[in-house]
Amino acid sequence: MRKFLYEIFFFFILFSVNLFSQSVNDSLNFSFGKYRLNTFRTSFGKRLNTHNLQTLLSYSINNGNLSFGIRENYFSSFVNTQNKNIKDEQALSLIGEYHLSPFFQFGVLVQNNIYSDDRKIAINEASTLYSTIFGKITPLDQIKIIPFGGYSINKQVGNDDRGIIYGSEISVDRYNLNEFLITTKLRFLNEEISPRKNIRQFFGTHIKNKFNNSLTNVISGYYSRTRKDFYFDVDSVTSKEFNINKNIQSRTEENYSIGERLFSSKFSSDIFFDLSGRISYRNIDRDTRYHSASNLSVSNFDSKINELRLDFSGTTEYRSKLLFARAKFDYSQREEKHIAKPNSKINEIIFEQRTELEKKKNNTSEYATLSALANFDISKNDNLTLSILHRKLVYNTPSENNFDDRDELLSIFRISYLRNLNRFFDFFINLEGSINHIVYIFAERSSNNNIRRIIKLSSGGEFSGSKLYSKNTFEVSANYTSYDFQDINPNIKSFSFRQIAARDSSSLKLYNKIFLDVSGYLKFSEQGVFNWKSFSSNPDRFLAELYSEPMINIKHNNIKMGIGLRFFFLQTFNYDKKNIKYKASEYKSIGPITNFNIRTENLDLYLYGWYEFITTEKKSNREMANLKLSVNWRL
Repeated sequence: MRKFLYEIFFFFILFSVNLFSQSVNDSLNFSFGKYRLNTFRTSFGKRLNTHNLQTLLSYSINNGNLSFGIRENYFSSFVNTQNKNIKDEQALSLIGEYHLSPFFQFGVLVQNNIYSDDRKIAINEASTLYSTIFGKITPLDQIKIIPFGGYSINKQVGNDDRGIIYGSEISVDRYNLNEFLITTKLRFLNEEISPRKNIRQFFGTHIKNKFNNSLTNVISGYYSRTRKDFYFDVDSVTSKEFNINKNIQSRTEENYSIGERLFSSKFSSDIFFDLSGRISYRNIDRDTRYHSASNLSVSNFDSKINELRLDFSGTTEYRSKLLFARAKFDYSQREEKHIAKPNSKINEIIFEQRTELEKKKNNTSEYATLSALANFDISKNDNLTLSILHRKLVYNTPSENNFDDRDELLSIFRISYLRNLNRFFDFFINLEGSINHIVYIFAERSSNNNIRRIIKLSSGGEFSGSKLYSKNTFEVSANYTSYDFQDINPNIKSFSFRQIAARDSSSLKLYNKIFLDVSGYLKFSEQGVFNWKSFSSNPDRFLAELYSEPMINIKHNNIKMGIGLRFFFLQTFNYDKKNIKYKASEYKSIGPITNFNIRTENLDLYLYGWYEFITTEKKSNREMANLKLSVNWRL
């Protein structure tokens, strides 16, 4: 027993697990797996005034004991408006490994990240270049140790910082210890780029135990700490006093978490359950390097954020030949505190002002959700689905100067019936609705109290024959949003939004490999001022919208290509004092459309584009091209 306790202590001290999504995602990754994809993907898209280009290259070579890999991910966007914007992001990494023995490998990793944005934001230009030497030590199949060290060049908003980078990764993958499966990881990275310093640390554990073939228990926990130093613009007083052109802010975030999960096997019986709970704590500390005593203001103080959170979740399922049922309950409680850090250079009065500003941000919240789903196979051809969801949110702010306290209730239901009439045709009808009630506690914001009621009825069918496929839906929906105190506040009005929509997607085989494909929709929408008590509406705006896309396509094996016409028409109407409708605007777009899609063993090529001639109610004409092109080459 003593030996067992020593072994458990050993693994808890040395290793940790990556269990939750909050885990640190290091820029340096020594896993060769992501380079083995051997693919080249590129896509270009232009929609309206936005152009996007994205490229991914991954390729590796293995020659005996020597392995080499390259991976690049590039994204660029250009927005061509009055205020043009260009943004570029690139991540390039090169890795080389030599397998000296089954227990030891060494290699070199070079990674370059670039970010550029021509907007006037705090950090619109940054780049990092890492060059590291690493070793991979594998004393056991489940244990891997990776020490590394190298040199870093880090550029940010015109400042070039250089220094050493070093760290280590230690991991254990599903180590079996007295019926416990332990998956663990320890990771730390230090980047000494004076005058800045970046730190990443991760530590935790994941222990899995099967009591029997039907019941499993998992206990997990982690700790992470991340520090990032950023440059930002400095005022003239501080710049002159400390002889600097940029100030530095350190952001340090610490996360602690421990959780447990108990669940049964879905295959051992008709009933399945899953219970989990987690408590976590987060601390964010912001620290500014240079403070000027001559520039007294509330903004001269740094701050901290402390967050404590409790999460609980429970799920149960039942399966039989005729019924599948699921019920789920989620509960979350969170407390967030904002704290002003004292500064000895600034007097107590200004510090008290900043403290009050930070206290105003403090908040607590409780969130609970209950949902249920039932799916009945009434017969071989009939299926009925019922689902409900109820959610409650309670949000409180302790500060007397914050009036954002509110309660929110949301209820959603859905009933869906599917009927298989024959082997050609399926019919469905669906009814769903929701009620959302928001209540602000204090009078300062109570004018925003409202109830939103939404109901939607849809029906349709799907026909699949030897030469014709058609899917059609018809939908009627209504949104009624009423404010509790609209009689007191004339600036707030309750409103209604009603819509009727019909959608169609059909394909007709004309001859051999030639098809006529048609897709489109027709919508009529009305928005107006609404009174819930009398359930009456005074129309304010009406929209008529038509979209159609008929195409002639040739489909042969893995090739599809076609041409057609794209048509979009939108009319908006307003109402005068006598509720007589008149046309306010008109928008029409028409033009040719084409697509080309080919898929082979090594290559995927996709092209979709259209050219549109646009006309508005002022008879002003303009033209615009839209394009989506993507290539996936499996090298």
